[in-house]
Amino acid sequence: MAQTANQMYVDQGGMDQQLRPGIQTNDSSYGRNSNNPYSQNNGSPYSLLQRLPPEPQTDFQRLARASTGQVLPLFGRNLFERPQSTFMPPEQTTASSDYVVGPGDQILLRFWGPETFNSQLTVDPSGMIYVPKVGSIHVAGLRYDELEKHVRQEISQIYRKFDVSVNLGHLRSIQVYVVGDARYPNAYTVSALSTMVNVLFASGGPTSQGSMRRIELRRANQPPQILDLYDLLLAGDKTKDLHLEQGDVIFIPAKGQEVALAGNIRRPAIYELRGETTVSDLLKLGGGFDTVADTMSVSLERIDTDHMRRATTVDIATEGQSTILRNGDIVTTKHISPAYSKSVTIRGNLANPGRFAWHPGMRLSDIIPDRMSLLTNDYWAARNQLGVPVPLFEPMSKTNLSLTQKQQRLTDTRGYSTNQQGQTSSPLTTSQIRSGENQGNVDELSTEENTRAKRASASALALQNQRLASSSVDTGNGGSQSPLDANNEDISPTGAKLNRIQIPIGEIDWSYAVIERLDPNTLKSVLVPFNLGKLVKDHDDSQNLELQPDDIVTILSQADISVPVEEQTKYVRLEGEFVAAGVYSVKPGETLDDLVRRAGGITAQAYLYGSSFYRESARGFQQQRLDEYITRLSADLDRAAAVRSASSTTGATDPTALTAQRSIVNQLRSMRATGRIVLPFAPESSAIDSIPNIPLENGDVFHVPSRPNTVGVLGAVYGQSVFLYDSKKHLGDYVSQAGNPNRIADAKHAFIIRANGSVYSREYAKGFFTNTFDNSVIHPGDAIVVPEKMIKPDALHTVLEYSQIFANFGVLAAVLATVR
Repeated sequence: MAQTANQMYVDQGGMDQQLRPGIQTNDSSYGRNSNNPYSQNNGSPYSLLQRLPPEPQTDFQRLARASTGQVLPLFGRNLFERPQSTFMPPEQTTASSDYVVGPGDQILLRFWGPETFNSQLTVDPSGMIYVPKVGSIHVAGLRYDELEKHVRQEISQIYRKFDVSVNLGHLRSIQVYVVGDARYPNAYTVSALSTMVNVLFASGGPTSQGSMRRIELRRANQPPQILDLYDLLLAGDKTKDLHLEQGDVIFIPAKGQEVALAGNIRRPAIYELRGETTVSDLLKLGGGFDTVADTMSVSLERIDTDHMRRATTVDIATEGQSTILRNGDIVTTKHISPAYSKSVTIRGNLANPGRFAWHPGMRLSDIIPDRMSLLTNDYWAARNQLGVPVPLFEPMSKTNLSLTQKQQRLTDTRGYSTNQQGQTSSPLTTSQIRSGENQGNVDELSTEENTRAKRASASALALQNQRLASSSVDTGNGGSQSPLDANNEDISPTGAKLNRIQIPIGEIDWSYAVIERLDPNTLKSVLVPFNLGKLVKDHDDSQNLELQPDDIVTILSQADISVPVEEQTKYVRLEGEFVAAGVYSVKPGETLDDLVRRAGGITAQAYLYGSSFYRESARGFQQQRLDEYITRLSADLDRAAAVRSASSTTGATDPTALTAQRSIVNQLRSMRATGRIVLPFAPESSAIDSIPNIPLENGDVFHVPSRPNTVGVLGAVYGQSVFLYDSKKHLGDYVSQAGNPNRIADAKHAFIIRANGSVYSREYAKGFFTNTFDNSVIHPGDAIVVPEKMIKPDALHTVLEYSQIFANFGVLAAVLATVR
């Protein structure tokens, strides 16, 4: 089948295909459905070539994998796994000086002198070219560097005083053969510039059983020339990559002896041997040892003459490197031991953890010389950051300021929204909770959708009244956010940088440090504790223990092991009406009243009854209880929805009610405990002696506000507001000032949020025959809350579900009373 040398071929695998120029195969047995990746596709001028399919592992590869635990590749085979887009030399490439001219080559001849002519001449089958007015010139067999001289000499027999230029144009195609253990043995038509490597790429290279080191070029009447691909791969040597001629045969014989090289070597693989090869030669083929290899010895596995496998250790530091390898040997290099020789490790809360060289008589003081060596880099980084200059304060823009004011209106701490004129409106309803805006009073909800929403969220209204009212007792703290939350806030709402005083990073455990020591006899770890404070601060020789090789010294911090309370560093914040408000370091055994006395006491304006005491441990306990309740409530709501769906005639659940319930649960999950502890102050408390002598913990915050002169009335009243305090007025007087309860008020469940955080309800004031709640004494800073009525369900089948929810909300009210 005659085809041009520039034709392109296609494979049929459909894998990783790419356009590439190919070569012509003259074996018609390779049809469209053959496995030859260079098979023809209806004479198409374009073709696709897939990545050559991988060959199965050889028996020796499987043997090496069983021995070394890794699959070793056949060295050099990956060169042919994915052929390049073209492996043939470009047609425009200039021929080399040793190129031999032959029939079919195009010669570009330019002549000027007595006459001028420019011709493209093709060498005919007899090896001649015809030059006008000169005649035929025989050029076949000449080297390219000899061609111009020969043509000039022939023309000089006719002309004198002339000049000539001779170049090669389009070169001929030649046919060569690839036989033996090639992936695709065949006859190939290639460019006359092609070399052995070009055609090897075309044939897919040797098979897994073919040789990479003894590829023969057989040419008529000449001894075979040997190509070792290892020279090309390892040294870039192409001197044996000969140019091909018409009729050349590339023969790939079966591979010779092979050995495996694995372990800590740069090129682990299976290598083919050529001639006598030593262990040293093999290591050079593998690129030498890698960084962590043991360069003193290697492991050698060999199949002896009795066909049994034996393992030996070859000392390559001496004469072992001259060991002659045999077919089937497996050489494995070793990893250096990870053990440190004569060293001591120190780690933990210190400036420079690491390893140090051990020497006889070495003691703890040699690696822990002083106190400064125990300050960590994190400590200094945090300390140095405090001195970094900050940008100058800039007021908030009008846009950001208006946004901040809007957010403050939506989250007002007293439970009601504030308009732009500073007036107050009714409490937020469930619809407002969902939308995030004050959309109106409960009376304005008249649509059927809002009615269903009110029924589904009736219990939430009572919960919110409790929540909003409870938050009003956090006088001076901006609502429900605890001062504990602000410990990590470095930027104020106005954008100014706040100066925080906190415990430095890495509080050291002075009473305990430990040496981890390996018993050389039992190989068990033994812990040898010592007192770090006595060693470093007191220079106690009894604690300056002698170190042994491979000891590990660990310096612990108070974050690693909980230490006694007396040893803990504690910072407590005193805020508000103190003579010297600030952050104080608590002395051992110091209580709250002792600390207040050390701070100079309280001012004349201090209102102890309205004080707030916050503790981190209390907040964690409260948050845990709150999360447990919300989890139970969510499960109860899901069960109630399932009951309503099962008892419904349609078997469906009101989607609006489900949305409202999910909104309620999401709002509850966003609640965070404040950690406030109610202190037993009386309304008339004004002396330091009334402050309880409770032990202090790190992070405690004691806030004492000035004495207020207002009382708040919140909830379902006609004019909820804040009124001036009058010692002669009782609860009923303030409610009357607010316009009395409105038509949706549940006056029977009104309650008082005291300034000290406690809750006083109508139920608590009930006696045998009368109820004194309306005549309750009101103190400055108290808040009177009149909740809204529960919206009763219409259907009888929902009574049981809502009674369960009411019970759960009762539990939450008690939790909120503790939290707030």
